[in-house]
Amino acid sequence: MSRNLVESVLGPQWIRVRLQNPPHNGLTPELCQQLHQVLVAAADNPEIRAILLDSQGTNFCVGADLRWAAQQQIGSLSQLVRAMHQVCEVMLTAPKPVICAVGGVAAGGGMSICLCADVRIASQRAGFRLAYPQVAISMDGGSTLRLPQLIGMSRTQSLLFDDRTVGASEGRDIGLVHEVVHPDRLEEVAWKRLESLAQGPTLAFGESKRLLNPPELVRERLEKEAEAIDRIVKTQDANNAMLAFLDKRAPSYEGR
Repeated sequence: MSRNLVESVLGPQWIRVRLQNPPHNGLTPELCQQLHQVLVAAADNPEIRAILLDSQGTNFCVGADLRWAAQQQIGSLSQLVRAMHQVCEVMLTAPKPVICAVGGVAAGGGMSICLCADVRIASQRAGFRLAYPQVAISMDGGSTLRLPQLIGMSRTQSLLFDDRTVGASEGRDIGLVHEVVHPDRLEEVAWKRLESLAQGPTLAFGESKRLLNPPELVRERLEKEAEAIDRIVKTQDANNAMLAFLDKRAPSYEGR
């Protein structure tokens, strides 16, 4: 029986969409499919003028669900990436503002998803990490497009090659997030921003989004990222790194 991994609350002009896959809101194909379905319906509904994405628990999303990953072959990651890319595409191209409220860790695909939002509000407890080098795979989720847009190429390269966690305050300083708030105020601030944007010139916002991230550019980049994942998951490095990650030991790389 499938689980309800995504909860949504519909308001008069907005919708709040919440990830709920404890303990860390890890991504699975099923979660991404549920999230995509809700977001597409919201994007197509003219009565909904703004979208808020948040999460249950102390972490926003840590990337792939390790319970799911432990039961899969490494090649199954391609299936997950393509399901996640459907989510990223609708967030980037929805003709209305998308807000992401980040209450804790956003890593790997979780970080990529929140980068696809138009407005990112972070708790002081939030942290951001690409984490792709941990499992020897290439960047996905539109991150190769969005990170250089938001923080520049040099900082993007630093985050990739150093694979370090960026705290909320640093994230605000470099342009990764728009606002940092006390954990107790995250929901309140996100709701206020949601209601404010829903009352704004959303048709104009939508046209501007199309100019900032043309749908054809978004689709092309997501496809190129997915193709890169298809190639990289076939390597020994990726297979060894994933096994090491699941076993909680240091990986070794041979460049093959």
